[in-house]
Amino acid sequence: MTNREKAENLLKQMTLTEKIGQLTLCAGCNVDDKGVPDSKDLIKLLKESKIGSIIVQPYDMSAITDAIQKTAIESSRLHIPLLINCDMIHGLETVFPIPLAAACSFDTALVEKNARASAEEAVACGIRYTNAPMIDVSRDPRWGRIAESQGEDPYLAGEMAKAYVKGYQNADNYVMATLKHYAGYGASEGGRDYDVVEVNENTMLNTYLIPFREGVKEGADSVMTGFNAIENVPISGNKKYLRDILRGKFGFKGIIISDAGSINEMLPYGVCETVKECNEKAIEAGVDIDLGAIAYPNGLEQSVLEGRVSETLIDQAVLRVLEKKYELGLFENPYCKQDMSAVFSAEHLALSEELAAESAVLLSNVGELPINKSAKIAVIGRFSESKDFLGCWQNSAHKDDLSTLEQAFTACGYSVVGSCPSYDENAVKRAIKDADTVIFTCGETSEENGEAHSKHNLHLKREETDCFAAIKTSGKKIVSLVFAGRPLIINELDAGAVVYCWDLGHRTAEALVSLLSGARNFSGKLAATLPASEGQLPIYYAKKKLGRPFDPTNTTWRFQAKYEDGANFPKYVFGYGKSYSTFKYGDLTLDCGVMKKGGAITASIDVLNDSDIDGTEVVQLYINDEVSEVLRPVRELKDFKRVFIKAHDRATVKFTITEEKLSYYHIDGDLKADSGKFTVYVGADSSAAAKAEFTLED
Repeated sequence: MTNREKAENLLKQMTLTEKIGQLTLCAGCNVDDKGVPDSKDLIKLLKESKIGSIIVQPYDMSAITDAIQKTAIESSRLHIPLLINCDMIHGLETVFPIPLAAACSFDTALVEKNARASAEEAVACGIRYTNAPMIDVSRDPRWGRIAESQGEDPYLAGEMAKAYVKGYQNADNYVMATLKHYAGYGASEGGRDYDVVEVNENTMLNTYLIPFREGVKEGADSVMTGFNAIENVPISGNKKYLRDILRGKFGFKGIIISDAGSINEMLPYGVCETVKECNEKAIEAGVDIDLGAIAYPNGLEQSVLEGRVSETLIDQAVLRVLEKKYELGLFENPYCKQDMSAVFSAEHLALSEELAAESAVLLSNVGELPINKSAKIAVIGRFSESKDFLGCWQNSAHKDDLSTLEQAFTACGYSVVGSCPSYDENAVKRAIKDADTVIFTCGETSEENGEAHSKHNLHLKREETDCFAAIKTSGKKIVSLVFAGRPLIINELDAGAVVYCWDLGHRTAEALVSLLSGARNFSGKLAATLPASEGQLPIYYAKKKLGRPFDPTNTTWRFQAKYEDGANFPKYVFGYGKSYSTFKYGDLTLDCGVMKKGGAITASIDVLNDSDIDGTEVVQLYINDEVSEVLRPVRELKDFKRVFIKAHDRATVKFTITEEKLSYYHIDGDLKADSGKFTVYVGADSSAAAKAEFTLED
């Protein structure tokens, strides 16, 4: 008997109340000191099969999940196991770099390994459902949740989505992945969380929905609706985007889950008068599971009994949930694994360190790095003695089990002659007195980014910039480390070396010291543009073509798209990142100047490592559709490769360009490519200069 047939047989035995219970995910529970549910209300709901899933946080979860699961199975009429859900955004007990940082690695294989490690820890704790990856295209760093995203580029976000899905949903330790937040949530107006999103369908299809399409292709089990509205319809009640596009155009067959409370939030949106009406809109639009258990339990059953909602819709949603529970093997083995050795293991910590080292981005270096082992070091600033490197959206019980920068430098054999956790001028002066190299730390804490942490001021704090200016006058070498969950404005860091560190997880200090010492080489590239001012926001490289584009060779002409009082260009562009190696690009060549539809051409470029240091370069390919049906970006990332090149060696890097890479969604909604001329750019970042042209013919 197939899993579908098992689910159908079970469905026939269920009451309407039990069916709606399967569509309800309880967003919290009380437990006693042994992990046993101590809420009479919760136990009653479990016994009556009014809860089908439950969300937990990673504190002694093995005891909690088993106790809850036992109550649900042994005390309910049909003995249906729960789906145990968790917000495992960038790790469970072992915390990995925040997603925005991990995207800077451009290393999909390593990201997949990290997701596999998270899944292994989750399954050991009884968790089989995670609310990750977050793949909202995010182009405004005022939005705090950019930290959870893959950055500004749809193609990169799509590739990362596939990596996370493969990692979480691996055969050995299978955890349901959830693509979120569907969709356009990252385009919140003004960068304010939960605010209005005004994006038309064509832009949605060609930008904000691309990562979801790719994640669906990879087989993601779940998609989460966002808090926002699209085309003035809240997404949790948006039939066009859920049924017509997600299920229809993209072919999604899995579970659609609301974000916490987003069904009820159709009330303040003013599109519903009652929770009952919210439920009706959500189930008709295609939302299978109510995360929060505050919507569907309150009136959905009554709507069915009154004939306002077809029970067939309920049955379709319940079948998706039950079938997945059978596929996960929960009916046979619902409890935690006995072996917890993988949780916070040395192997997983090593993976975290490896990804952290690939995610840090070297922005500038005029000889300060690598730091000689004979150097005398002073570590200055709020992160000098801190362990606040885990970032937002993590609940590891091991939040204190990591090293400070001072400890990591000392363990690596450096002499740390001074440390100061403040920016007080006199204290800093004393701390750096005997040092020749100053490690200056700045940025934002993990409590200053993530959900509900929108900002309109992205500048470094005044105390940080004043302190930096004072250190600069000392004549000592300065290495600035910027810790943050978003792009910040760092114009004042205008001397010495600058490393954008993000929030890199449990092995942050070890990874950074290995990079600063030269034991590892930098290879990270920015997944999000670093602005020069807030006035440029939102800012991203893939701007649409304009009738009066900015001409940098004629800045005095008024009538073009430019600012009068500031720069048009960002501080650092998407894809940018330096290395200890020096990479030089040759000419870009195509194996053919004409490509037939359905065919392919190959782009080739030689990359020389013109240095004494082995290194890895992220070679990036961008394409410009010269003439198109609708406005298209000036260039779009369409491929990238991480290439290791030994010192003084060269590599020939080849990219295959297919019709798929040239295709976009037209006004009629069809995905197709335009005949005509295309320009290909290949280089180290989004300003790549090496180019070649070809023509696409029918």
